[in-house]
Amino acid sequence: MYKPEMNGVVYQIWPRSFKDSNDDGIGDLQGIISKLDYLKDLGITTIWLCPVYVSPNVDYGYDVSDYYNIQPEYGSLSDMDQLIQEAKNRGIGILMDLVANHTSNQHPWFQAALKDPQSKYRDYYIFKQGKNNKEPNNWIGLFGGSAWTKSNQPNEYVLTLFTPNQVDLNWENPEVRQEIYKVMKFWMNKGVAGFRMDVINIIAKTEGHPDKDPHKKGYQFADDLIISLPKSHEYLHEMYAEVLSKYPGLYLGEGMLVNPQSCASYSGFDQKELDMMFHFDLVLIGCGPLGKYDFRKLYRWKPQDFKSIFYKWQEASYKDRFWMGNFLSNHDNGRSVSRFGDEKKYRLPSAKAFIMSTMTAYGTPFIYQGEEIGMTNMKIDEQDWKDFEAISDYKMLQSMMHLPAFIAKKIVQKMTRDNARTIMQWDDGPHAGFSSVKPWFVLNPNHKTINVKHDQQDQDSILNFTKELIAYHQAHSVLQQGSFASTMTSHPQILAYIREDEQEKLLILINLDHKHATFKADNYKEMRTQLCNYSTYGPMVEKMVFRPYEARIVQLVGQMP
Repeated sequence: MYKPEMNGVVYQIWPRSFKDSNDDGIGDLQGIISKLDYLKDLGITTIWLCPVYVSPNVDYGYDVSDYYNIQPEYGSLSDMDQLIQEAKNRGIGILMDLVANHTSNQHPWFQAALKDPQSKYRDYYIFKQGKNNKEPNNWIGLFGGSAWTKSNQPNEYVLTLFTPNQVDLNWENPEVRQEIYKVMKFWMNKGVAGFRMDVINIIAKTEGHPDKDPHKKGYQFADDLIISLPKSHEYLHEMYAEVLSKYPGLYLGEGMLVNPQSCASYSGFDQKELDMMFHFDLVLIGCGPLGKYDFRKLYRWKPQDFKSIFYKWQEASYKDRFWMGNFLSNHDNGRSVSRFGDEKKYRLPSAKAFIMSTMTAYGTPFIYQGEEIGMTNMKIDEQDWKDFEAISDYKMLQSMMHLPAFIAKKIVQKMTRDNARTIMQWDDGPHAGFSSVKPWFVLNPNHKTINVKHDQQDQDSILNFTKELIAYHQAHSVLQQGSFASTMTSHPQILAYIREDEQEKLLILINLDHKHATFKADNYKEMRTQLCNYSTYGPMVEKMVFRPYEARIVQLVGQMP
């Protein structure tokens, strides 16, 4: 079912690095409240708030130890109530991050399960006996090593698909499901606008937890034993019946190794499960089949590769009637201008071009904090790494892939989640306007020139162009619900597609290359440029040259016979 909430623009906040209000070097809820007017001026309609629950911070909030309270570093429940209300006063909804596949090993449920083997909480998790003095099966953890961690009982293990501190919940147990629904109702009753659901397509696991490829040596990725199993749909149908259908809101799912068919099964308009899904094919462009740290393709890609992925998902989403959240940067992936554009010579036009692709695609656009000013990756020194995944995979690249340490380090520096978690760059001051004290994490030295204050004063800035794009998106129904059709599919450089509804017809043209590109038009009577990412531009003509990363929204008027 299509909802009005899908028409908006979502801004994702990583709270720890967004804005510090109490001078402890850590971002917090009051810091976010202080920037709500900035976000309203930007034009966004919804904030996706990464986890702010109580957590030991092994995985920075994705290891929850209390779903009903706020991490003290971020503030209190009353601060959260204030944030929800202050955002609502400005027409902005708050999406919470629902971490429902696992809890922290410090959660009272798990602590009770360890303390008493007869406790009902034992069945809240997946405990199994080891085999032959080893783990129960050969599943690999998603951050490396075994997916099983020893418990406090002899020859007993518990399933921990991510870090050893994140213990998978047993969704087979109806009490577990009811506890999650209770959490959701608690926050919906407080006035949040919905949830982004973390790794929601792996909440079901194959019964009995058999080995994956038992004849192969070493740990194996249990993809078809944990991803998008039929029972995950049963659980989400139940969640829809008990929670989602009773609370108006926006409900989106993050899934592992999704494809258009699996996304259609979760977020199809008639499915009665979720409103939308994310896919990761674009952010994994140039990676090998094992993911972001699979360097075998050397992270090389061509504009035609980007186009193929973009068209595949956009065409399937429109044709098969399912909805997607469109993004190029988030808390798990590096900065979009560094990943897809040219952060040195063409930072401004390339950052603007890729934001245009997000804002004009079929689906709901997502912007990650700092993306609106073109923040970049930085080579973070090994001693400053905070990301558990990066630290673990750095060791794995050396031990399993036999890479020299200096090459493993380069790979991690390129792909680490830490790139997205550097401090938000508000101004050119000593701590970038984030705090009056040294922040908890590294600050990119380029904050002296790349910051919000600078962009607010420059009419041609990425920030001001992003504001124009958001305003245009919100003013034009064609970009919210209009049809999608790819065109110029064989062009080696230009991404081109048509959005159309009863009101108007738009042609989106984006040169994905740092080289000039030749454009030749179809026989339209008139082509009117609505927005261009270069401050000076000529009219659209039948044949013309696009500059590096030049991008335009073009209104099409009439078509010659």
